[in-house]
Amino acid sequence: MRFQKRISHINHFTRFKEVSNILIKHGFGFIFDRVDMRKLLGRDITASVRTEPASAPVRLRYAIQELGPTYIKLGQLISTRPDLVAPQYLKELEKLQNDVPPFSFQEVLLIFKSEGIEPERDFAYISPEPIAAASIAQVHEAALKSGDKVVVKVQRPGIEKMVHTDLEILGELAKLIEKRTYWGRFYKVTEIVNELAEAIINELDFEKEARNADIFYKNYQGDKNVIIPRVYWNFTHKKVLTLEYVEGVKISDISGLKTADYNLQKICTNLVDALFKQIYEHGFFHADPHPGNLAIGPGEKIVFYDFGQIGVIDDFLKENCIELLLGMMRYDVDKVTRALLRLGAGSDSVNRTELKREVARLQQKYYGLPLSQIKMGEALGELVELSTRFRIRIPPELSLMAKMLMTVENIVAQLHPQLSIVDIAEPYGRKVLMKKYSAGKIKEKLQNFSLDYASLLSAAPRELEDILGLIKDGELKIKLEHTNLRRLLARADVISNRISLAIILASIIIGTSLIVNNSTSHFLNRFPLVEAGFALAMILGLFLVYSIMKSGKY
Repeated sequence: MRFQKRISHINHFTRFKEVSNILIKHGFGFIFDRVDMRKLLGRDITASVRTEPASAPVRLRYAIQELGPTYIKLGQLISTRPDLVAPQYLKELEKLQNDVPPFSFQEVLLIFKSEGIEPERDFAYISPEPIAAASIAQVHEAALKSGDKVVVKVQRPGIEKMVHTDLEILGELAKLIEKRTYWGRFYKVTEIVNELAEAIINELDFEKEARNADIFYKNYQGDKNVIIPRVYWNFTHKKVLTLEYVEGVKISDISGLKTADYNLQKICTNLVDALFKQIYEHGFFHADPHPGNLAIGPGEKIVFYDFGQIGVIDDFLKENCIELLLGMMRYDVDKVTRALLRLGAGSDSVNRTELKREVARLQQKYYGLPLSQIKMGEALGELVELSTRFRIRIPPELSLMAKMLMTVENIVAQLHPQLSIVDIAEPYGRKVLMKKYSAGKIKEKLQNFSLDYASLLSAAPRELEDILGLIKDGELKIKLEHTNLRRLLARADVISNRISLAIILASIIIGTSLIVNNSTSHFLNRFPLVEAGFALAMILGLFLVYSIMKSGKY
């Protein structure tokens, strides 16, 4: 009942039980069996288990849809992370839709009031009917007093409290799984849940999304092929986001694009070029460029919407991603393996020989193919999946990048299948590598190297003096730790305790017999010493047998 107390103290036990029932209903009760929580959830749960045949990924999608907005958003985030789940689950999670009815305009006005916005003062016009509604927010067309057309994103009432409740429950469950299961500890489930929770909470803060949009806007200022909506900061708050209204044809509307007489090849070229510019030049990329977040404006310009999910990439990640892709294209197993190990955490315990063998098998898929036929996103996604199998924890940005590239490749395949993404990416990759090995970069590295060692040398006498002082005072201690020594010592302690108990047992039996046989005391003759001694020995003996049987090691 300890877990019940941990949940009930935050008044979430009812919701926790509801979540648990839904998961069990869809065939995921084994989660609670492994952490020994069935008793908490009621005895009649199994009566509601679904009977229709369906695969585990499909059942998971059904469960998430039934669980509500928080879990739908969580599922959508996981669908962008091939490093966390298997491909068959990703495909199902991608189908999750925010099919949520809009909330009333009266509630919109209440949100405005809570954020210090007065529609009569700030807007010339605002449509009472939303143009889009999702689990977290809905969007309204509006016009400012200045005449500028805008779109206003308004957060759904009560969603923040609901999200925080569900995330607290997930956090508690993750702690329990990590505490009671080996795989929970190995995969550090709490870290994963915390990472995803942070992403969801960030999406609840529209000021953060506004800052993301503002960065994109500044990065693309003066760009002839990309349009980023401008942020109206005077009308943007935590629960309200006001952006420039940018009209365009949805990139998925192929017939609409053809009707507008747009050049499909140019659209694809501009889109791929824009995304590679984000990765290799800006280091700040749109992590969710699905067709709903992309539109086409006059001149085949790419219009980006929704900046809630972004990825940040540094020089280290850029360089190693290029090494990965170059290694795959050149069938260089060693290069790919080295790049994966450099990028990943937990790579010290990896069987490198087996990893190289699997990389070689993967490369056979691309052997002999021209570069134009190689899908970069798919190749990178397969490397991410391979890393997961070998329990190498790679940066989440790499997974986001792989997912982004796969999304773009699918869009390009529909609009202009003949276009090679690799051809567009090559100049950017070459530029990054040239920068890495340029005279200026080498000079910079040498300068940093010199400064680091100069700092080390200047501090060395002082550090050496401190160490010698510790030796002189007898305070220098060397700590050696064996990986499994604690477990071994604990086991040895148990064994020694049982041996000691057995010796005490035998001593009681023998001592009792000797005392009785040799005693001349009237008191001892009247006292049932033999029976008491043997009774005590029997109790201790039974306890010893019970402890041995309970351990399962006999």
